[in-house]
Amino acid sequence: MNNTLDKYNLRQVILEAVDQIQHQYTIENIPSSIDYKFDNIIINGMGGSALPAELLSETLHQYSENGVVLPVYIHRDYGKSRYITDSSIMFAISYSGNTEETLSAYENAVAEGRVIIAMAAGGALIERARELGKPYVVIPNPNPDFQPRYATLYILKAIIEVLIQFGILSAEAREKVVNLLSQVKPSDFESQGQVLAELIKGKTPVIYATCDYKLSAHLWKIKINENAKTPCFWNYVPELNHNEMVGFTNPQANFQFILLQNEVETSRNIKRFEKLQQLFESRGLAVSKILVPDFGNKLANVVAMTLIGDWTAYYLALAYGIDPTPVDMVEEFKLLMKD
Repeated sequence: MNNTLDKYNLRQVILEAVDQIQHQYTIENIPSSIDYKFDNIIINGMGGSALPAELLSETLHQYSENGVVLPVYIHRDYGKSRYITDSSIMFAISYSGNTEETLSAYENAVAEGRVIIAMAAGGALIERARELGKPYVVIPNPNPDFQPRYATLYILKAIIEVLIQFGILSAEAREKVVNLLSQVKPSDFESQGQVLAELIKGKTPVIYATCDYKLSAHLWKIKINENAKTPCFWNYVPELNHNEMVGFTNPQANFQFILLQNEVETSRNIKRFEKLQQLFESRGLAVSKILVPDFGNKLANVVAMTLIGDWTAYYLALAYGIDPTPVDMVEEFKLLMKD
């Protein structure tokens, strides 16, 4: 399939997204002996470069030994996280290597003598780590127009490799994480995304999930924003039942609600979905429930649920006559920040 709007072949990027988890990494400048005892993981990153941290936080228990995990804190800002301790292992992740907030966090950590690993496809971050002789990992850059929001599994695998090298995960985590995703095939969800794009076209999508899969709802929002260049909102039950839903008593736009549900979920939150749909539809609001196949593990389930969003955002962009890859407003804003 070829679409002239898709100038950078984002469709192929989505088709190959799960293959990223098999990439092999070399960690440069790793200490010859590691005798640290870590008590948390701090990940500094913005935008697409921070998404793998969320996935790590949600799924680390599945590939750690005996399910024992360190807390993961994500710092999306300049400077230092308030969760830093003297026993933190830190990451500075910027796909471009030039994200100013992440560079600020990196320099702060270096100045304080922290254990920090730089991760980027290139740019100033990798150059700085080389200059200082600090640990770094180069993330693959399949083509010059590759977007950070589609490097999630590349970066997740790189983080896992570092955690193995620093003794936080066992070596078995490499194979375990690959096996967890072995059944997920991006092509299986493409037609579903096409149908959903037609449903959403001309409306403002609102993506809801249960608490267990709120990360997927967040990722849907990001992909629709950046691919289709249109507003999208997200939330999760039960939290939204205590506040947000009341706002749709007096809606100010033509909304399309998408309820994301894993097919084997049986918690009381599923009843909340059912009653929410009943409540909204009785008020003339459009609601669709998406049942996502269960793969028996949370990592695969989150990735599968997110892939449906990837395809939906991709085909929604095409339906609007938009190239889904570039994010021109982000680049324009960066230039304004340099003035």
